[in-house]
Amino acid sequence: MAASPPLLPLQLLLLACVCGVAAAAAARDTLQQGESLTGAATLVSSPSGVFEVGFFPPDPKLPSRLYLGIWYRSMSPRTVVWVANRAAPATSASPSLTLAGNGELRVLDGSAKDAPLLWTSNTSTQTAPRGGYRAVIQDTGSLEVRSDDGTLWDSFWHPSDTMLSGMRITVRAPGKGPSEQMRFTSWTSETDPSPGRYALGLDPSNSGQAFIWRDGNVTIWRSGQWTGQSFVGIPWRPLYMYGFKPANDPSLGAYYTYTASNTSLQRFVVKPNGTDISYMAKKSSQEWETVWMQPSNECEYYAKCGANAKCTIEQDGKAKCTCLKGFQPKLLDQWNAGNWSQGCVRSPPLGCEVNQTGDGFLSIQNIKWPDFSYWPSTEGDENGCMNACLNNCSCGAYVYLNTIGCLIWGSKLIDIYQFQSGGYTLNLKLPASELRSHHAVWKIITVVSAVVLFVLVICIFLWRNHGRNIKDTVHRSWRSIHTSTRAEQNSGMLDISQSIPFEDETEDGKNHELKVYSLDRIKAATCNFSDSNKLGAGGFGPVYLGKLPGGEEVAVKRLSRKSGQGHEEFKNEVILIAKLQHRNLVRLLGCCIQGKEKILVYEYMPNKSLDAFLFNPEKQGVLDWRKRFDIIEGIARGLLYLHRDSRLRVVHRDLKASNILLDTDMIPKISDFGMARMFGGDQNQFNTNRVVGTFGYMSPEYAMEGIFSVKSDVYSFGVLMLEIVTGKRAVSFHGQQDSQNIAGYAWRQWNEDKGEELIDPLTRASCSLQQALRCIHIALLCVQDHAQERPDIPAVILMLSSVSSSLPMPRPPTLMLHGRAVDTSRSSERDHSHSIGTVSMTQLHGR
Repeated sequence: MAASPPLLPLQLLLLACVCGVAAAAAARDTLQQGESLTGAATLVSSPSGVFEVGFFPPDPKLPSRLYLGIWYRSMSPRTVVWVANRAAPATSASPSLTLAGNGELRVLDGSAKDAPLLWTSNTSTQTAPRGGYRAVIQDTGSLEVRSDDGTLWDSFWHPSDTMLSGMRITVRAPGKGPSEQMRFTSWTSETDPSPGRYALGLDPSNSGQAFIWRDGNVTIWRSGQWTGQSFVGIPWRPLYMYGFKPANDPSLGAYYTYTASNTSLQRFVVKPNGTDISYMAKKSSQEWETVWMQPSNECEYYAKCGANAKCTIEQDGKAKCTCLKGFQPKLLDQWNAGNWSQGCVRSPPLGCEVNQTGDGFLSIQNIKWPDFSYWPSTEGDENGCMNACLNNCSCGAYVYLNTIGCLIWGSKLIDIYQFQSGGYTLNLKLPASELRSHHAVWKIITVVSAVVLFVLVICIFLWRNHGRNIKDTVHRSWRSIHTSTRAEQNSGMLDISQSIPFEDETEDGKNHELKVYSLDRIKAATCNFSDSNKLGAGGFGPVYLGKLPGGEEVAVKRLSRKSGQGHEEFKNEVILIAKLQHRNLVRLLGCCIQGKEKILVYEYMPNKSLDAFLFNPEKQGVLDWRKRFDIIEGIARGLLYLHRDSRLRVVHRDLKASNILLDTDMIPKISDFGMARMFGGDQNQFNTNRVVGTFGYMSPEYAMEGIFSVKSDVYSFGVLMLEIVTGKRAVSFHGQQDSQNIAGYAWRQWNEDKGEELIDPLTRASCSLQQALRCIHIALLCVQDHAQERPDIPAVILMLSSVSSSLPMPRPPTLMLHGRAVDTSRSSERDHSHSIGTVSMTQLHGR
């Protein structure tokens, strides 16, 4: 017989593929009654082959210690989600898993029938059903013992340290075998699957809360009550988006179900250090990414501040405990020394405790509700809930929420965490004396404010007589046409004595003066507004390059007489920006008000605006990733100054790429404050007469309801971040994959693990991929539909500067708006406005 020719490389490859397919087809997912799984043999889930069952050594240094486990088949290194014989590893070379005739799963330390028993499912039955039992591994990761009559046992009923999609999280483990409390128990260490010190489960008293315990009964963390979308202790993560839903079963009681999205693999793991971490698999690399973690700061640890005290996180990330109003430290010396565990006690007592009347309630915002609440079943509205607490002297606080009803607490309020944003309101019961003192504070503030206002009026009167007040200068100029004097002709200035210093408002402490220029000087500087000097134009009007005596170049912004914006914006910008000085804000040098001309003079930015680089194919390459990230950080720090660090809190309301100017060093500077609004002192609200801005950058609540706050700027910043990362205009995504704006498109790409495709191809190869993807993640948090779910700017800066901390999961945007300029009211119309909380609401009148 002639020898067969040698196989060619292509033939070898085809043969390998055929063998691989045959091996996959040969892989079984079922262990029949009486069969055994021994040695290196495994079961593979069907039909997708996601999970695998077999024996494995968790510690590579101890390969002889074997455990029966379930793991993700495609992940490397091996990711184990369930272990059977956690307390008793096999040491023989060939341990086995058998399915007995009574339906019981057994792990033996050897292949012989009399080998030592290491673990059993404890599910024996008196008589085997017709057709017998079979053990099947599902694509969900569950190992089930079945018969034609149904499921006898399920590994999901007896979890290890991992929660998978499809699990029902109950107080007691279901099934026909012995009932036990259902807990997810950590490994002892990363290489030792024996039961560790920490466990997660539902409150046995059926409050609906999840807890992490140490050593069986020491509470480490609690989730807080379920509100219908999230747990109170995790307000920024709408867990219903992950598939969490409450349910009820006559045999199990209340429980939660968990069904993850089909687009990703996700798991929750109780780690050996006591933290609960959510992981999501990246499709591109098949690596696990940390999505979020609890507890993640000191305030999230249970009862950090003891009873009747609240915990807050300071700017340096450290926890701070404060007694609730109407309470004082129980042990003052320990409290001052930083030992807060003893908490606080009520002082003075409630009126009902000393036979007095007048008790009432103080509402505290952004709270994780205390532990040990209960629901009065007969109270169906807020008034009824309040009266139930008021008429019960043992009641210390109450809340009412439509989705869950009425909750009241006793005299000790345990584990209160006050978030920087988000959370819920707690109505704290106080005696009349404390409520009067609380109202007295506001009376004092009112009186002081009146005195300060009176002093300001006197000062304005005095400054007016000396020509020192810029606002008076602007308004006088509005009422009359200035006639140029000989001094104006010689100097080019109206009166140099009218230069106004603002050194107390500057970031660097320098004396910045605002000058009032004559129209003749402006015309001379711009060659009579020559088209050759024109830099661009916006809704306000054209902008020209000017050159002052001495060679200083300036940008001259001229109000167009046909502009729909104009008088109010001009006055607003002169009065506002003259008082704001920061490295990342454009500096106003002066103004001109003469006749019908209204002109602003700025420092000149030779690189013009961000959009001139970002969306220009010829200049995009100049913005490498390092410059783009520096621009993002610079804009964020400018917003931080506006929102928090300046004496006046300012909402810009028109943040977009064309309003970000770049100096010679490509340092970004926020410009165009014509739409900005101020919140003076401790004021948190402002009534606006007009809703103006650009759709696509405008937050949903502002665009559709006229509600604006600092979170409106956060939304615009998120859109701007996405533009900087992608190199594309927000409106250029219209029509792509049913998205109407960049936020919807970016979320879909990021959620499908295609975030890398969003990065501008010009920077993709050289950028820090982790940093760019983190920027996309932060931007998606900034463009959340609801303002309370967006981070504030200090939190954004912290996220940008940190590369290790985990970020919350963003929700998919549902409100997607076209990108076009809009002014929803005529300047001649007056809107009826009112305020609620920390935002302003405007009733809109269309054109």
